[in-house]
Amino acid sequence: MYRHFADKDALLDALMLDGFAAWEARVGAIEAEDPLEWLRRLFSAYLDFALADPHRFDAAFLLPARGARKYPEDFLNGRSPAISMIVARIKQAIDTGRFAPVEPLDAALTLAALAQGYVTMQRAGRFGDEAYFRHSFTAACERGLALFKIDPYGAPGGRGAHGAAQHRK
Repeated sequence: MYRHFADKDALLDALMLDGFAAWEARVGAIEAEDPLEWLRRLFSAYLDFALADPHRFDAAFLLPARGARKYPEDFLNGRSPAISMIVARIKQAIDTGRFAPVEPLDAALTLAALAQGYVTMQRAGRFGDEAYFRHSFTAACERGLALFKIDPYGAPGGRGAHGAAQHRK
């Protein structure tokens, strides 16, 4: 092992970078013009990555590697191509009036934490079956997106200024 890596930390960093490369390739392959549709596909890609390639997922998101990216500096400085793509889509949603004016990096972190929390719960056996987990994950991600949406009446959070009942009148 030490012929290839200087020490354990170098090995962990290499594993983490391999995991991120696999994740970033998936994010880079997402095609959708609409920013909200792109974010929905991002959640789907995240779920697929976590379940289909769990070792790389763990290396990317859970491994305590020395070179792990730190919030917010590394993300503000563009060290994460995936987060940069997510932030760009969130900015697009804000610029087109689909999301409330929020700090895009903070919104990206909120959505990432939501997805990672659900995946971590599933991987720990907290859901009864995979079908229920997938449904719950998708519903939670939609609720996460709704936190930032502006409805056609201009109110954040997917409800008009006077609540949902006002829209039925």
